[in-house]
Amino acid sequence: MERNFKRISDGLKLPQESRERIRSQLASYQKQSEDIPMKKSTLKSRVPLIAVAVVMMMALTLTSAAAVVAHLFRNDIIVSSRDGIPMPSSENGAPGAVAIGGPGNPPATLEEAVKSNRFKSKDWDAGERINGGVVSEYHQWDSVEVLSSDPALRSRRICREDGAEKMEYTAENPANLLDTLTGRVLFDLEWVNEHYDYVPDANLSFVVFDAKGDYVSENFDALYAKKDGSGYVDFTIENIAQADYFAQTYVIDGSYETAYYYTSVDGHEFLIEMANGHVWAQCRTSHANVSLHGAHLTTDEVEDILDNLSLTINE
Repeated sequence: MERNFKRISDGLKLPQESRERIRSQLASYQKQSEDIPMKKSTLKSRVPLIAVAVVMMMALTLTSAAAVVAHLFRNDIIVSSRDGIPMPSSENGAPGAVAIGGPGNPPATLEEAVKSNRFKSKDWDAGERINGGVVSEYHQWDSVEVLSSDPALRSRRICREDGAEKMEYTAENPANLLDTLTGRVLFDLEWVNEHYDYVPDANLSFVVFDAKGDYVSENFDALYAKKDGSGYVDFTIENIAQADYFAQTYVIDGSYETAYYYTSVDGHEFLIEMANGHVWAQCRTSHANVSLHGAHLTTDEVEDILDNLSLTINE
């Protein structure tokens, strides 16, 4: 398939004209089908937990409420003990993992989180840090072409010798990245931008296409700080064309200080977990992963964020 991404001009200031151009770029690659939402490959690690990932073969045949959780959403399933994890069977043996958590270390400081999340923006013109992706088969890349270095919306085309391409973006304001995504997962940052301070340039989005020009995956990541500087929240939103990229995972009850399922006003189920100042919230489906990792947030703050994302997962 011939690629025809239009060059994004250095004078880009983002308004409607630029938004339309980005949409047309992505539309030229978009493959519409009924089975196209996501699943994640590079989840943020749960650093604070002294977690042991015990890889095992286990069936996805669950009982009662756990089975309902797994049907629409693929979030970690909370079980009372190891005995609650189904064992593999000859008909349905899929690899899975169980996380056993402990008190863990305190979360990174806001300064450390800012430094970590700005790694792409700082490298934009140097082009030394082009590797990475959601799907492991598309982690390694060979060349980069910088299309725009305008802080309002930086853009660059990253390619491989086999013809695969990744369109990659960062911006001063993460809201400017929304139109760089394909619409398989929709969300709104207006409420978050009003109640939290976005960290300039501590964000990233990309969309990957294979050598035939078919959609592979996409990613959005952005860091926000609480107004008083006492905590922060890092959003990661991913979609993968391949369904069920990851196996079902399990969490033993009591591994976290707090762990419960929460359904947002939009009807999306999240697993919220807290331990030693950390907080995680994740909604995972067959193709999509919407996750939040924060520091020093209350359950009310997390639930307010989830209720105001205006989240839609198009599966």
